[in-house]
Amino acid sequence: MEWLDIAKELPVGQTIRSDCPQCGWNTNTNAAIINHSAKSYSLYCNACNYNPFEIKGKLTLQELAHIKQLNDKAADWSTKSVQLPKDTTEEIPIKGRLWLYSNGITESMWKENNIGYSPSLERVILPVYDDRATICWYQGRAINTGQRPKYLQPKRERETILFTAKHNRPEQTCAIITEDILSAIRVNTAGNSYALMGTKITTAQSAYLSKYDQVIIWLDGDKAGRRAATSIAKSLALVTKVRILRTDLDPKKLSNIEICKLVNI
Repeated sequence: MEWLDIAKELPVGQTIRSDCPQCGWNTNTNAAIINHSAKSYSLYCNACNYNPFEIKGKLTLQELAHIKQLNDKAADWSTKSVQLPKDTTEEIPIKGRLWLYSNGITESMWKENNIGYSPSLERVILPVYDDRATICWYQGRAINTGQRPKYLQPKRERETILFTAKHNRPEQTCAIITEDILSAIRVNTAGNSYALMGTKITTAQSAYLSKYDQVIIWLDGDKAGRRAATSIAKSLALVTKVRILRTDLDPKKLSNIEICKLVNI
């Protein structure tokens, strides 16, 4: 039986362990996780990272009602204070883990960066800490089709806030800035990395980055990201040396080898 047939037999929200079709059926490794979510059927192999998926058709009335309930909760989540959802847990369910895996984030990476999950909001929680290890921002990433907005975050200005990937090295003289948190975590293998959590940079953020001899700007590969990179470069060029990296794919979608090669050109 193919993995897709197995997935379609699962109830919505359920997973099952299986051999990986790419590593080989009947190997008894159970390295793959087959998942049936509200939006798709998917498989993820912990051994070879094989990650096929198939988008489902229209949602059922029950699924639509559930998404509406989640969106209503998100609309009510308006606060100027920075606090994580009270039910934030380190236990991330398979649909959240699959989103992280699909962006190259391993379990050690998400634990190192204190990424969690809110069962009530059904969102992966991406916390941001300051230099004193105090929570100063967060983003809640939607993982279901139809969930709005894609990112949930505090309703206040983040003038001085930058996401700093763990294991930044103080002796390095070059920084890499990305658009989103997962990209910052991924490119941290090639140098000290930060996420703007958007496409704009503030004066305070520029001042903070001025301590580096060079800043590499690596935003998403879409038109908005390319336009924003040019604008940010003009601001940062006033305080430090700047280089723009442009790739068709977002930084988090590339392999570690590709990331290191591009940064070190």
